[in-house]
Amino acid sequence: MAYERIDGPKGLLYHYTKRENVEPILQDGRIRKFKDRECWFCTSLEDALRLMELTVMEEGKLYYDANGLPRRYPKFVPEEYVVLELSPRYQNGDWVIWNQEFPGGAPEEIRKLGEEFSHLKIGFRGDLRFYENPNIYEVAELFQEQTQTPQITM
Repeated sequence: MAYERIDGPKGLLYHYTKRENVEPILQDGRIRKFKDRECWFCTSLEDALRLMELTVMEEGKLYYDANGLPRRYPKFVPEEYVVLELSPRYQNGDWVIWNQEFPGGAPEEIRKLGEEFSHLKIGFRGDLRFYENPNIYEVAELFQEQTQTPQITM
C-alpha cells in the first residue's frame, strides 16, 4: 500500500456507515478512525455508493479487516446502511489517498479496478470533526432510485 499526501477537500464529504453507528457519531460530532490510521470519506455521493458496490455489497468476497485478518463480506442488507453528508470543521491532520499496489504481471483489468478503488476515497489521519446536523441518506432508497428506469410519456 502506498499512501500519498493530498490537499484537504474544499467541500462536503460522504461517509457510509451502518445505521447503528449514526447516533453515537452524531452525539460525538466526529467520525473516529477505527483501528486504522485514517478514517475514510468520498467527495461525492456517487463515489460513496460505488465504494459500497466494491466493498460491503460484495457478499461472500474475501477482504482483510483493520487487524489484517482475512474476512468475508456478510450478506448485504441495504436498510442497515446510511450515507452521511458531512461538512468538515477545521482541524489539523493529514489527508491521504491510498494507491493500491500490484505485483508485476497483474492483469490490466485488476489494475484498473484497483486504481478506481483507490481514487474513490480519501483518508484523514485522525478523527474528523464535522458541523452539526449532517444530511443522512438511506442507502436502500438511493439504490432503489438508481435502479428505477425512467418512464416515457407521450
